[in-house]
Parts: sequence; structure tokens; C-alpha cells
Amino acid sequence: MTYPGYPPSYPTPPVQQPYAPPVQPQYVQPQQYAQPPQQYAQQPYAAPAPPLATGSIDGFYSQPSTSSGPSLSWKDKPIRHTYWGIVARTIVAGDIQQETDPHGVPQFHRVSRQPKFVMWIPLIVEPSVDFPDGRAVWPVKGQARDELARAMAEAGVTEGPPEAGAGLTITLVARRPVRTPGFNPANQVQVKYVRPQQPPAAPPGPPVQQPAQQPLPAQQPAPPGLQQPPGPPVQQPAPQPLPAQQPLPAQQPAPPGLPPTELTPEQAALLAQLTGQAR
Repeated sequence: MTYPGYPPSYPTPPVQQPYAPPVQPQYVQPQQYAQPPQQYAQQPYAAPAPPLATGSIDGFYSQPSTSSGPSLSWKDKPIRHTYWGIVARTIVAGDIQQETDPHGVPQFHRVSRQPKFVMWIPLIVEPSVDFPDGRAVWPVKGQARDELARAMAEAGVTEGPPEAGAGLTITLVARRPVRTPGFNPANQVQVKYVRPQQPPAAPPGPPVQQPAQQPLPAQQPAPPGLQQPPGPPVQQPAPQPLPAQQPLPAQQPAPPGLPPTELTPEQAALLAQLTGQAR
């Protein structure tokens, strides 16, 4: 805007700034961060060794035998398939073990929560492809336990495990489905129990001839007129005792824990009897 009487105004020239060189960016030293502590691999923790169990004579002789042969198996076996065998030895406490599932977990009863037990019975069987050594073991549990007890009671054995030398006939009669998913059907068996044969009585020996008693010498009469002096009393010979009859040598039993490698005549006859009856 201009006013009268004043000279015209001119624009003010811009002020020239002195030349300044461009500012170079300064190098900033990166901040040093604290290094994390170096991690070392931890050594695995070594658990202390468990203490050794205290043994005893009864515990040593009650251990299960490790030479009983393979187990009787019903896999892929048809109904009415039968096994025959003779109890190889006396059942000991080590033959009773807690039952486990296929993963090795111990089993218990659902209601009472008591452990389930299985009894492993060693058997002498006929040599075959499945049992080349003529030895086998029968795991008894569930329905087979009740059936074995019934068969033993029918044969006159009301308590205790199967007797050594007893004959067993085990026949598969049915398969029952189970409620637990993933488990195979339960095998139902029928058992026949034959008690071990008693050893035959020793035959009577020849009659013993008793020696005849020798007559005493007759006493001579004294001459007439003379009195016979009293003599010493006559000693009667004592009776000789009869010689005792020698018993027949008894058959030595097999050592405990190991079944005999060969069947005795009694065992062979019993096994043949079981096989013939079952067929």
C-alpha cells in the first residue's frame, strides 16, 4: 500500500546467507550391549543305585525256573485244539507273578483293587515244532484258574497247586469277547486232571528159613548110691533175630527246578494215556 507524498517503495532485497558447507552425518558408535552369560551343557543327574535286596535260602529256592520252554499259545488255533502235558516239578512261590498288560503295566481287579496273579505251570510235552525240547509252560489265569480248580477237585485234590507228575489235558472250547477295547477275545478252556501214579509196592521177598533149634544133650544119670553134685545151670541159646528185608532202591527224583530230559516209564505211560483219551 502506498501513501501520497511518499516516494514509491521498492522491495527489500533478500539477505544473502553466507555459504555453509553441508553437514556430514557423524558416525554414531553402536551401543555396546552386555553379552548374555554363556550356557554350559548340564551334566545328566546320576540317580543313586538302589540298595541290594537281602536274600534267604527260601527266597533262593523259590525262584522261578528259566528253562521251562515256550508258553502254550492259542493264537490261530481252532476250537477243540488240545495240549497234553505232565507237571514237570513242584510249583514254588516264584511261579506266581502279577499279571501285566502288553505294555508291562501291572493289572488289578476293578472292584477290590487287588493285584491279578498268574501261575506259570512247567510241563513236559511231546516234542514238536512248537516245543522242540519237549518242555512248555502254561500261564493260568482268569477262567483257566477256575477250570483247573474244578478239575483238581474232581480228581480229589481240594487245595494247593497242581502236583508234580500230574497229567493235564487242556482243550480250547470257546472264545468270549471282552469289554476292554483293543484286547483280544478271552480263551475258554476245559481241563482234565489226572493225579500222579503212586509207585508200586515192593514185591514180597523169599521166606526166611528159621534155623532148627539143636536139642540139648541128655544128662547122664548118676550111679546108684552116689549123689549127683549140683552142676551149673544150663544156658538156653538166645533166639537169633531174623534178617531184615532190604528195601528196593527207590528211583531218584529229578533236581528241583529242572524237568527230566527223558520221560520215565511211568510218565511215558501217563502221557500216552492222556493222548489216547483226548483223541
